[in-house]
Formats: sequence, structure tokens, C-alpha cells
Amino acid sequence: MTHANSLRMQPSAPIVKHLVLIGGGHSHLAVLKQFGMKPVPGLAITLISKEIEAPYSGAMPAYLSGQYHRRQMHIDLRPLAIFAGARLIHQEVTRIDRDAQRVYLNDRPPIDYDLLSINTGSHPDSSLIEGAAEFAIPVKPIDTFLKHWHDIHQAIQNRQQHGGPAYHVAIVGGGPASVELALATMHRLQKDLALSSGDSRHYKLSIISSDDSVLMAHNESVRQRASDALAKCHVDLLLGAKARRITAAGLELANERFIAANKVIAATGASLPEWLAESGLPLAEDGFVQVKATLQTSSDDNVFVAGDAATVIDHPRPKSGVYAVRQGKVLAENLRRHATHKRLKKYYPQKQALALLNLGNGHALASRGNFAWQGRLVWQWKDAIDKAFVRKYTELPAMQTKSAIAPGLLSRKESKQFAEHALRCAGCGAKVASHILRESLDELQSSGVGAGVPNTMEDAALTPMPDGQVLVQSIDYLRGFLNDPYLFARIATNHSLNDIYAMGVMPDSALALVGIPHASSKFTRTVLSELMQGCAAELAAHDCQLTGGHSAEIAELCFGLSVSGFANDEQLLRKNGMQDGDQLILTKPLGTGTLLAADMRYRASHAWIHHATAQMLVSNRLAAEIFGRFGANACTDITGFGLAGHLQEMLAGTQLSAQLTIADIPVLEGAQETLAEGIISSLHDDNALAVSHLMHTGTHSPSHYAILFDPQTAGGLLASVPAAQVADCLSALQQAGYSHARSIGHVKTDARSEARILLN
Repeated sequence: MTHANSLRMQPSAPIVKHLVLIGGGHSHLAVLKQFGMKPVPGLAITLISKEIEAPYSGAMPAYLSGQYHRRQMHIDLRPLAIFAGARLIHQEVTRIDRDAQRVYLNDRPPIDYDLLSINTGSHPDSSLIEGAAEFAIPVKPIDTFLKHWHDIHQAIQNRQQHGGPAYHVAIVGGGPASVELALATMHRLQKDLALSSGDSRHYKLSIISSDDSVLMAHNESVRQRASDALAKCHVDLLLGAKARRITAAGLELANERFIAANKVIAATGASLPEWLAESGLPLAEDGFVQVKATLQTSSDDNVFVAGDAATVIDHPRPKSGVYAVRQGKVLAENLRRHATHKRLKKYYPQKQALALLNLGNGHALASRGNFAWQGRLVWQWKDAIDKAFVRKYTELPAMQTKSAIAPGLLSRKESKQFAEHALRCAGCGAKVASHILRESLDELQSSGVGAGVPNTMEDAALTPMPDGQVLVQSIDYLRGFLNDPYLFARIATNHSLNDIYAMGVMPDSALALVGIPHASSKFTRTVLSELMQGCAAELAAHDCQLTGGHSAEIAELCFGLSVSGFANDEQLLRKNGMQDGDQLILTKPLGTGTLLAADMRYRASHAWIHHATAQMLVSNRLAAEIFGRFGANACTDITGFGLAGHLQEMLAGTQLSAQLTIADIPVLEGAQETLAEGIISSLHDDNALAVSHLMHTGTHSPSHYAILFDPQTAGGLLASVPAAQVADCLSALQQAGYSHARSIGHVKTDARSEARILLN
């Protein structure tokens, strides 16, 4: 499957409109899936969400009670966004400017839009009870609540082990969230503490509600069944009691009665996020954004709102995920139709929705209108529905690629090789293979035309200056590997500075090289602005001045820098120069090549890519200074040719070998898993072929040492440091923030004519 709206892949049409999705709620899951299945050529999509592992609220009680594990209640938005060809921005929105059609974010430049869709959900209204904002734990956002819930769970376990009065948790609110939370918690505690039913010596749980019963929106039979289930679990019900104030010690009721509690959980009336409430969009009587049957706001046809944040005119409904799920299909279709100037569909919410409440004990309670049904079969029904929903957005179709090569042009073997890497990697995985580069340079030298090309290829070009200094210059240029121009430019800038740092030089100035796919002038301006703001932010942090550049319209997003610096010759760190007995220090973990390859195939979690991008943004500036201070004999940066390829360059022309300890090589989270699955960069095999003198002295499987051939983008420095300086050097690196810096092996004399890399 190809995606016409992806900046990372060659577009089949220029980008002319931009759809921005705010929030990863249930409705937007459907939007992403539908646009992935059927893209709109010329439409770019951006998803902005402060939660990337989107929790499915319907499965939370099963998670709390121990029936599900965490992955069964969360949907990772990253693979889904990649599938949809959407840019994913992990940020919190601070405001929207509808006149300028711009979204402002917490920690990066604003995003312009043509169409805007909001599906942020809601959270308990802390203004309803004095002190709630300071002292209560809201049930939403769910992941924030879960962190507090785990703390409560641990505190109760500590009470059982060390004694003390019962730990009291009070839940304010009598709706479905309160009932399910109370029952799930009680069943989980009885199980984890190995207590019999009713034995709550170490904890107490209460529900406080101003209503005369729990579940007032449901029929009498459902209310009675829920009350019976709570009583059986010894949950105290305090009904007809309005909470007036919450303090650190508990809560005070309207009748001035005070209830002592260790923690108070707020599951009361919902409200909008502050930025949305202040957006100027029209609000319905219930305080939520007023939308038409098309899900467009009543005052701005370019802004759509769905889920808990919206109230359909003349059709108010309780805030329930059931409605958000049903809105998803209509929302996706209407966004597509509005973008292409077609008539929109209308959404009319059902008058009565089926509610399935988890009772926490392998039973569930069904409710719709006057209908009520309870039992194990109801739980199995709910379990099947919840698991199917999560699978729908986590088990995505495999990416299919079609060969553009005419049949018969390649042999069967060649066709297989091309098919295996039809999805060509970007970043440093898109470099020309080292043996091809070396052969081309050798040919250039032998022809006499390239007489000025040095035999020893350093990380940067060196030009002696009249004042005795050396001008150090390098150039790097990367294809976009992230569908986010701002973040991509930051990483590409950091990457482009590495060749200078590998030589122990501080950068002075840089020229930018920019390639942007064909798009409307408005979208081109947006992309260029994001690229240059990302570049400028990184260069400023490195005390490097941007002095100019060049831009071009090309097939794919690309960015790079030509960087210059000055140094004295004796201060330079070079590739060659390793000494017998030196130890090899690597400053950053490996694995960006395989992780980015997995990301292209929807096979990488956001946590993996988030960790990888965080490491790609770690500057090698301080590492270069530290290696110079501790007398490093040689240094290079690890990029496209992988650790083994760049180490072989350091060994070339010497009678030295490098002994590496595989277990000591730092690896990015998830990289070993993706390598074990056979997910490798398109440059990986060429890197492996280029390392001709690799010997195994251990019992490692191929997946363990495959990391040596993984091409790195914005990788770390590899330095050869005298053994006596290693401990202090590593300590300095750790203190400077290089938490993954490790000594990964040592250098020794080898009488063989060819240098070797030995593994153990």
C-alpha cells in the first residue's frame, strides 16, 4: 500500500490541503484507519496528541481487575498514523487561532491547517467541588489516573505488610466509571492480597454521590444489580450526599459532615480542556462544543468536533465512548467529502445505547432502556467486543509494494533482492554502499582526474590556512525518515554536525541544503518554515551560525548542511591513530536503522521511536571535548556503514585488530526485537558484505551481532582511548549526559596483513 499524503514517500500528487487532527480519541482512530485504507491524493494529515498510547476506556476496568494486561487496553497511535500516511506530533495544544487557521503547541512552532478535527475527549470538571483541582485524582486523562491508581495499590499492599489503619479511598460520583472502578479495585485487592471476600482490614472504599442511587441514567433493575454487586464487595455507598470541599485529609459534605480519606477520586461531571473551552467555538447548554449533524461546528464549517467534546444540536447524549465510536465512520467520510467539496453525510445518535459494565469478577451487566442482563456470558460478550475494537486498530494490513521494473529485466535472484528491500530506507540507511563508494573513489584516483582526493578518507575535508590553522569542512544530506519536517530537521542538523565533532572540532558556520516535494505555495511555505526553524534551533544550541543555503523542488523531503570549523592541526582527532592496548568507547546506543525500517512497516512502537529520536537529538559536542581532554588516539562517528564498517575504516592500513564484546555494546530499546524478526535497513546487507574480516569467538546468534551492520542516523562517536584514561573518560561522559556510553572492546597488535574485528 502506498500513501499519497506522506512526506517520506514519493507523492503521486502535490500536497494542496492540510487536515489536522487534534486528539487520539475513538473517533479519530476510525479516521486514521479509513484514510490509510483509502488515501486522498493531495491531502496531508497531521495528528497532534499528548497521549500516543491511547487508552481504550472500555477496557480499563478489566485492566484494573487484572483481567487484561496494559497492551490489551492501549492502542499505539504511531503505527496507525504511519499506516494513514499521517505526521504524528506528540505535543499538547495550547490554543487555536481560527482566523489564521493555526494550531499553537506547547513546545514547537504552530501548525497551519485547512481542515481541523478535534477529538480530545473530556475530563472531570474540577470547578464543581472546591479543592478538587488541588487534592482530588481525576479519572481522566486515563493514563494519569492509572499512575495514581498504581500508587494507591502499592500503598494498600504496604499497609498489609507493615500494619496501620485501613487505607481509605473515596470515589466522588455515582456513574458507570465509579461503579466499575470500585468493583475492579476491590476484586484486584482481594486477589493480590490473598484475602477472602469481605476481608477489608487493610483498605476501605466508598462511593459518595448526591444522587439517590448509583447509575441514575439506567433503569431500576440495573441500579439495583449494581448496588447489590457493590454491597457484596463491601463498598460503602453514601447516597444523597453532595461533596462541598476536598482537602488533603478527605472531603467535606454539604451537611458539614467530614469524611476522612487517604485519597479522593473525582468521577464527577465532565468538562472541556481549557484551550478548547476558550477557542471561541459555540458551546451547547451542557458546556460542550455545539456541532451540526455533519459534526461541523455551528460557526465554522472547517472545524469538526466529535466524541465527548461535542454535543449534536437537538440531540444531547451522555458522554460515552459508544457515541464516539459510532461517530468515527461518519467523521472520516465527512472529512474526505469536505476536503473534496462534496455533500456531507449526517450523523444522528441513537436514542438508547447499549452499556456493558464490568463487575470485575468475570461477570458483566448489560443495560439498554428497560433491558438488564447479568452474568458470565455478558462478560464474554463484552470481552469479545473490547478485544475486537483494540485489534481493529493494532493489527494493521501489511504494507504492500509493487515493483516498477518491467518483467524480464532482472534475473529471479535479482528480483528477489529488489523485492526484499522495495521499501528503501531514508536517513543514513539511504547512503550509497561503502564498497561502491570506495570503488568509485579508487577509479577516480587511478584515472588521474581525482588526484586531489586523499587516500585516507577522514570524516571531514582538511584545508591548511595561511595563518597555520586548518579549515575543516563536511557535508551531509538526508532523505526524510520522519513525517515531521521540524523534528526531522533537528535530527538532520545534529547528524550533519557529527563529522566535525568526530575530528574534535567545534563548528563555526553552516550552509543549508533543502529539498521539498511539490505542493501548494501555502503548504511549501509551511514545510520550509518548519525545516528552517528546526535547523535554527539546533544550530543555536551548538553555537553555529547559519550563513546561507540552497533549496530545490524534488521528489522527496530532504535536508542537510555543509558545515565548517577551524582548528590547529595538532588538536584534530583522526580516524587512524589507534594504539595497541587502547579501549574503544561508544557514546550512543545502536539500532536506528532497524527501528526506522520497522517504523515504515508499522512494526515499531512509539516508545521505541521516541527513545530513538531522543538519542538522535543528543549532541556529540561535549563527547568530542571529553575525548580530546582524555587523549583519545582516534575517533569517528557511527553513521551509515554501521559500527563494523566504521571500525574497519579506523583499522585500515594498520597491523591492529579490534576485540569487541557484544554484550557491552549499548542497543536502543526494541532494536534487538526487530532484528530478530528479520527487519533490517536496506543498507544492512551491503554493510555486512563490506566487512570482510570479521571473526566470531563466541556463540552468538546472527541476530545478536547483526547490530554491528545497522546503519545509524545521528549516531554516537567511537573513540580509541588509552586504557589508563578510560575510567575517568567514561565517568566524564556519564556526567555530561551520555548515559549509554560504554567501553565495548579493545585494540591489540595483529601481525596479519589485514586488520580484523574479533567478536566475543
